[in-house]
Amino acid sequence: MKQKVMQSLMLFPLLIILGACSSSETGAGSIGGTRFYSLSAPLPNTSVITNKLSIGIGPVDIPRLLNRPQIVSRKDNTEIIIAEKHQWGGSYKEELIKALTDNFSSLLKTERIEEYPWKSSFKPNYQVRINIESFDGQIGKSVVLNARWRLVKNNKELLVKRAVIEVPISNTGSASSSNYGAYVKAQSQAISRLSQEVVTYIQKNIK
Repeated sequence: MKQKVMQSLMLFPLLIILGACSSSETGAGSIGGTRFYSLSAPLPNTSVITNKLSIGIGPVDIPRLLNRPQIVSRKDNTEIIIAEKHQWGGSYKEELIKALTDNFSSLLKTERIEEYPWKSSFKPNYQVRINIESFDGQIGKSVVLNARWRLVKNNKELLVKRAVIEVPISNTGSASSSNYGAYVKAQSQAISRLSQEVVTYIQKNIK
């Protein structure tokens, strides 16, 4: 009996090592074979921040279909793919709002960007409200962002505009993980283009 216990104790560290090796084979950024992704924004502006313009971002509304950990894509016009093995590293809505905030800060060269709801002491020059109606696409093909955005100043609606932005996916590899990485990168590019569209209007109408 004592000999069997000793053998079990000797095998235990070996099992741990084998388990760790098995986990490492799934690749960096993965846990148990599930990969995690994050939206990105352009690098922060390294020039001196001199713009005192203040922008309030939000509310930002997204469909319930997208408000989940798994990355959502389409097989075709009627079939949805919810990827259990490819998920967001955090809340998708928070990821999206952070990407928007970083984009606006970089494009407008201002650090006075707050997301909704902001403190009562914050008085934005402009408020950008965004309703994302759909944001998906086909892995390996393209991503389509369909959104309606509103620009508000002093509680007065200045503009309501629909944006339909399609970004082709540039694949860097044939593996499934590479395709999802390219898919997420295309989503980041679509958010950047939406930000640029709004900022262009703001810059033309600053008084």
